[in-house]
Amino acid sequence: MIRFVNHASFVVRSHGISLLCDPWIAGSAFHNAWNLIAEQPHEGLDEVDYIWFSHEHPDHFSVPFLRSIPANRRAGITILYQETPDGRVVSFCRALGFAVRELRHGVNEDIGGGMRVTCGKIPFYDSWLLIQTPEYSILNTNDCILEAPGRLDLIRPHVPECDILFTQFSYANWQDSRDNREARRLLAAEKLRRVALQCDIFRPKFVVPFASFCYFSHVENAFMNADINMPADAVDFIERNCDATPVLLIPDEVWDGLTPKDNRPALNWWARKYPEALSRPKNQATESFSFVELQAKAEAMMDRVRRRNNYALVTSLQRLGLIHAVDFHLIDRGITVSFDWINGIRLLEPPPFRTIEIHSESLAFIFDHDFGVDTVNVNARFEGSMRDKKRMIGLFAVLALNNTGRSLKFSESLKLVNPAFIQQGLRTIGAVRN
Repeated sequence: MIRFVNHASFVVRSHGISLLCDPWIAGSAFHNAWNLIAEQPHEGLDEVDYIWFSHEHPDHFSVPFLRSIPANRRAGITILYQETPDGRVVSFCRALGFAVRELRHGVNEDIGGGMRVTCGKIPFYDSWLLIQTPEYSILNTNDCILEAPGRLDLIRPHVPECDILFTQFSYANWQDSRDNREARRLLAAEKLRRVALQCDIFRPKFVVPFASFCYFSHVENAFMNADINMPADAVDFIERNCDATPVLLIPDEVWDGLTPKDNRPALNWWARKYPEALSRPKNQATESFSFVELQAKAEAMMDRVRRRNNYALVTSLQRLGLIHAVDFHLIDRGITVSFDWINGIRLLEPPPFRTIEIHSESLAFIFDHDFGVDTVNVNARFEGSMRDKKRMIGLFAVLALNNTGRSLKFSESLKLVNPAFIQQGLRTIGAVRN
């Protein structure tokens, strides 16, 4: 039995054992920039035996959801998560009182009830999950970046059979300037092309489009919604381009996983919910930071980078021209600042012609969190050119690296020269086109 929950979340039950994947069921994500198309209560999610998280993004790893589970129930739930260099996620879950089981890459493991799971890493931070029950095999690729056959060939040896494919169907990150709608249309088409590519490789009987039931909910990024793929687009594409049957589900719908279903009720349901969601009042920034406050945050970030990395190596990348200073025009303050690892943050007078336009709240978020630049790339709360974005991603790449439990040090340099890791990391954080 498969119960769809919402967005990228569903429950699989087999012979008395239940596994919940990636529960995000309420509230905003990515610094108040995404919301669910449809939000509603979901009964019984604290009664599952296992919860698997694909990666640490808040639309998959929802801390509010974990905290909402009664403390007396947590010890009876086992968190499944990929092995990582720093073990930060599993340590956090243990501290909350959950049991934890780390999954080794590509190892098939028994979790009871005739259910077996295989978790595999996609370089940088994503992971996929194969769920095998006596009735069917489910491959959950969520929003892993699977853009070419070579990437899928790394997964295929671990997937002897795929009956059901759960996969993302729309884009989920900034793509060029506000005026370049064609870039977003091309990205939307690319997401569907990847669905067909996965069908060609894994040959599923059914495809469940999911992991895209959210919208850009902030005044600064609402323009992104104009070109997203709709559920009807996904169903139509799968019917026309894949040798698989599309299965569209709505929240809390239960499907046997074995027989085709009539998608028309779900298509009609989502067709009502999307306009309702997109017409809601948009989120807005709640804080504004002065230059002095941003200066303090930038200095704290630089100290954090010094403690975890070889700072001479960081600055040498800038001296060699591999990373560059980035200028930010703060839309709420009307000032322009520049940041780099040698000079820190500076106030620019007069402002330069080429800048990234961003709210001071978002720049402060980048300074405060190692995952900040990844969040801003996803939430699209900035404006600029693709060149500007790449320079911003490159400048703060050391923070994104630290966020995966790795450091920029000579002693760890051999770990960082893996071409697959570097290339996928650049794709994941948006420094190169997919």
